[in-house]
Amino acid sequence: IMIKFRDIGTYKNCVNVPYCTVPSAITSGVKNGMGVTADLATKTVALPDATTAKGQVYIVMNRIDKPEVFAPNDYVIAVGENPRLFDITSLKNRILDMDMDAVTTAYASIAVGNTLTLGTDGKWVVNATLTDYKSYLKVTEKTTFGGTGIAVQVIIA
Repeated sequence: IMIKFRDIGTYKNCVNVPYCTVPSAITSGVKNGMGVTADLATKTVALPDATTAKGQVYIVMNRIDKPEVFAPNDYVIAVGENPRLFDITSLKNRILDMDMDAVTTAYASIAVGNTLTLGTDGKWVVNATLTDYKSYLKVTEKTTFGGTGIAVQVIIA
């Protein structure tokens, strides 16, 4: 999954948590662009459920540090490894570019203005019902980033 900050300075101004680990409960690991929740006391991440997806979430965005990975979408942060978690609330109004690997809704079905929230698999899905969501992504344009991609603005309710 490819995801990046559109503006260079965003990386310096965003709050990130580098010390949580992927627990054995997430057997397939996590990928860049996915959204997770974090228990900072136990230093572990979890995939969101219907309730936690509405609360404090983090976006996974690691640099690809495994030379055996040839394609960005094949990069997995496995059980026991540390995903770099970016606090979504510190990204308010920032634009992110992402390919469609982190989105479960089909590219052809996405339109500018759609809003995306986290599903229980950690991927983003179009959702028009934003009741009680602390944060979500708003599609600002369809792009060719990663072949088929979208630009999204982080909205904090």
